[in-house]
Amino acid sequence: MGTTETAGRARRSAAHVWRFASCEFDELRFELRVRGAAVEIETKPLDVLHQLLLHAGEVVTKDELLETVWPGTAVVDGSLATAVSKLRKALGTDQHAIVTVPRVGYRLAGPVHATSTPRVGYEQTEQQSAERSQWWVRDYRSWLLMILALLVCVAASVGVYRWNSSKRSAAGSPASRIGSLAVLPLVNMSGDPGQEYLADGLTEALITDLSKIRALRVISRTTAMQYKNVHKPLPEIARELNVDAIVEGSVVRSGDRVRLTAQLIQAASDVHLWAETYERDLRDLLNLERELARQVSRGVRDSVRPSESEQLAGAGTVDAKALDLYLRGRYFWNRRTRDDLLRAQAYFQQATEIDPNDPLAYAGLADTYVELVGFGDVSPAEGLPKAKAAATKSIGLNESLAEPHAALAYADAAEWDWPGAQKEFRRALELNPGYVVALYQYGFVLSMLGQQDEAISLMQQALAADPLSPIVMYRTGRVYYQARRYDKALEQFERILELNPTDQLGLYGLGLVRAAQGHFDEAITYLQRENLQRGLDLASAMAATGKKSEARRRLAEAIRREENSYLRPGWVAEVYASLGDKDQALRWLERGYHERDAWLALLKVWPPFDPLRSDPRFQDLLRRMNLLN
Repeated sequence: MGTTETAGRARRSAAHVWRFASCEFDELRFELRVRGAAVEIETKPLDVLHQLLLHAGEVVTKDELLETVWPGTAVVDGSLATAVSKLRKALGTDQHAIVTVPRVGYRLAGPVHATSTPRVGYEQTEQQSAERSQWWVRDYRSWLLMILALLVCVAASVGVYRWNSSKRSAAGSPASRIGSLAVLPLVNMSGDPGQEYLADGLTEALITDLSKIRALRVISRTTAMQYKNVHKPLPEIARELNVDAIVEGSVVRSGDRVRLTAQLIQAASDVHLWAETYERDLRDLLNLERELARQVSRGVRDSVRPSESEQLAGAGTVDAKALDLYLRGRYFWNRRTRDDLLRAQAYFQQATEIDPNDPLAYAGLADTYVELVGFGDVSPAEGLPKAKAAATKSIGLNESLAEPHAALAYADAAEWDWPGAQKEFRRALELNPGYVVALYQYGFVLSMLGQQDEAISLMQQALAADPLSPIVMYRTGRVYYQARRYDKALEQFERILELNPTDQLGLYGLGLVRAAQGHFDEAITYLQRENLQRGLDLASAMAATGKKSEARRRLAEAIRREENSYLRPGWVAEVYASLGDKDQALRWLERGYHERDAWLALLKVWPPFDPLRSDPRFQDLLRRMNLLN
């Protein structure tokens, strides 16, 4: 029987902090503390200690320890003796707590006390520790009185329990009532800040897999990461996120071995539903994460469809180096700046070179090219074919991944293949109904097509899954803006700035809305503080206020800089439209059409293009882009 199975059988429903002599063993952190100080010690001696604690007061035989700590491995008795020796050395003056039973095994001497572990990152105060110590040294008469009182309570409770049991069964267990949960960022316990990408990557993978369960609302990564290093009571976090349960845990990497410890907590009552520890080689990391996802899904089993259970099946072994590169790439991709995206691209590319059959790495590449094109950092002529090739390759290797379908959908939309885009978005959401990127991108495409009610519905779903994401708030604000619902758009952009007063997306969005409402001076104050369109949005606002010479100067500078970096023709056309120069605006739009500028997908709904709508040339452009019904 393996370590995980034994621990799961012997534990109650929560991880514990075990106390013996002057030592503590934290089951969640998998950490030994001697007189309050954490001790550096290898994994196997800790596994031995864990088994002795689980069977405190009993003799654990050598055969049992060998089978449990080294499952399925041919080891000699000397391995156990070495582990015990290292453990005793770590305990120092408390090493007498481990007693050798000659020719049989080992037992733990002295009293052992277990208490439910606090959530990761919570530190007990000295006063609490002192109070707990005083509790255990009360005289035996107090204990006798307590036991007698407990027996009376138990006797009185049996009848109540039986009377209520049928009602509780009808209501279902606490786990069966879980309809929403949040996975808090796994804590990097490796002692190496450079391993943050691993903890973040496992967090994201777990969120991705759980969000495939259609009946379960899972808080998305961006919002979950807002709680990294935030020490709040779990019920408070649950109230803020409006979820029924929380998953939290920690990750330790040692060489090519990874240990993941996690627990599922019913949020309202702060009750632990289960806690478990997993350990794998790095090449089995995805299987480890899937095993954890399956464990969580069992807690909501009444909501899981058979097809969804199949998606949580084992992922098989992967190349450890390629997986490490992929996780590093995702870490930087999630930052979304141009430099971070380029670093992500390099990591994903290296992963594909090491393992040409890795669908995740190709999906990462596709997502990166989509973002680079979307933010105007790479021309569509360069980025879109690469995005489509990477997405197609990923789908060919594993059709069940939602990410490459969404990336392919974006590329189709950027090339104005609207039916193709909608088909791929629908497939992405069929595979992963909670995939936030697909939700807000699909909503955005429907908004471009003028289907505003359907678009807003999808954006609301994205917000429910990722309520603290600036990107989701920004996209939602843009959809409201494109629907001419300016007050609702303002709400989203203002929320972004409440979280971060210097956020570029929030400043840009407020500038757009205030300009559309005719408050040009206020729009300029916001647009002067951001540079998403390299100052061309500011030039458009200046042109609208009558500062046409300044607008033309800024426009000329941007066009001159085009030799060194890509400049979207659609941005230039906006400025000319604000200047009242329709011919130049339409000339640049025509150029954008031939360059496949993704910005032109907004032509049907973008307010700054309103001055051009009556022109037959503009209508012809809409027709050629398949934007006319």
